[in-house]
Amino acid sequence: MWRLIRHTLSSLFVLCIGLSVDAGTVPVVPNGVILVKGAAPGASDSVTPLPEEGKVTGDRYSNAYFNLSYPIPAGWTEQPAGPPPSDGGSYVLTQFAFWDREQQRVRAQVLVSAQDLFFGANPAPSAKELTASLRRGVVPQYEIERGPEEVKIAGRTFYRVAYGSPLIGFHWRVLSTDARCHALTFTFTGRDKATLDAAERAMRGISLPKESDAPLCVKGYAHDDNIVEKSEPYLATHRFNTIPVRVTIDVEGRVKHVHLLAAFSDQSQAIIAALRAWRFKPYLVDGKPAEVETGLVFGKPREVARR
Repeated sequence: MWRLIRHTLSSLFVLCIGLSVDAGTVPVVPNGVILVKGAAPGASDSVTPLPEEGKVTGDRYSNAYFNLSYPIPAGWTEQPAGPPPSDGGSYVLTQFAFWDREQQRVRAQVLVSAQDLFFGANPAPSAKELTASLRRGVVPQYEIERGPEEVKIAGRTFYRVAYGSPLIGFHWRVLSTDARCHALTFTFTGRDKATLDAAERAMRGISLPKESDAPLCVKGYAHDDNIVEKSEPYLATHRFNTIPVRVTIDVEGRVKHVHLLAAFSDQSQAIIAALRAWRFKPYLVDGKPAEVETGLVFGKPREVARR
């Protein structure tokens, strides 16, 4: 996920340079080149909230899937949208930057991201472990300024690590918390420590209630022992891609909702049609059936990186 974050910020820098080209110039596809739509997220309905469907309204970013409301720091502006969800479950949810008009430069940025804990290439059970993994991966040329440490923000437990590059005077502040089997992460970057401090303080206004109304998150529940009836989807064209899928199972063991993180259109249709016929044993909590959310993978199995 951390490589995705850095890659996304670099890509946005390149994008900003590209936007300086004459607006009247129309890109032309070279001769002999065919554009093919790649894998994209999909779902069995257009009503159930998805992680990638957050939006900015006024001075707040809201995301119904995570039940998140984040106050945008004063003076910060929304940046171009990031890439679609990866087949490893990484999301760029939104990002903002503080533009210093006097010095005509970006003083700081914040990237709001999420890592699905069902599908990560480097499996981790929690935001705490992901933060610890980030700390272990900081190269010797950087200095750890604080953490990893546990902090409380708006009644929620976050795991924080801060590090910087003495050579260029650049700083990173990473705060991550668990939300619906995702590591929900705020990454602040910039050279101005005072601006970063103010941005962190603004997080006190965050709203991220406990998930009492959300389905229970259970990794690995789509196991043969829990499946009563199923039919494999027919994928007419084998594209050798990994297709991560989140499913919500109701109290009767029926598939209530299907969310494909990255799939081609024909794959999405086949998988949704097949999963609608699946039946599971109801998930029990204290002897009572409960709605549950879990994950499974179709297509090419993912190669899990060794840690």
